[in-house]
Amino acid sequence: MSMLERAIAGNFDVAFETKLAEAIVTAIAEASMVDGVMVIRTGEIAAALVTVLASVAALSPASARSPTAIRRIAESFRKKLTTQVRTALADPLFHDCRARAFRDDDRERGGNA
Repeated sequence: MSMLERAIAGNFDVAFETKLAEAIVTAIAEASMVDGVMVIRTGEIAAALVTVLASVAALSPASARSPTAIRRIAESFRKKLTTQVRTALADPLFHDCRARAFRDDDRERGGNA
């Protein structure tokens, strides 16, 4: 089944989710380059992602129904976020990447991450 056929079918498309996630990470990496160095500004990245997430959620007809509907959507996001953070924290490759990027305690360099 083509990507267009999957989109028209209206079912959740894991392959498309993966493609979007890869594009988002690439955009963040490219935007984070400063004078040839990648500067990962976690606070700004998280704030921008929440802004985009809110706009995407607002596109859903379900979000416009009531404050309760918005709370349900937010709870769904919270659950997935918690699961994804736990998964990342359990991954040795993630730990290696984080250790290389931040070395030790980010506060030693004045960071707010």
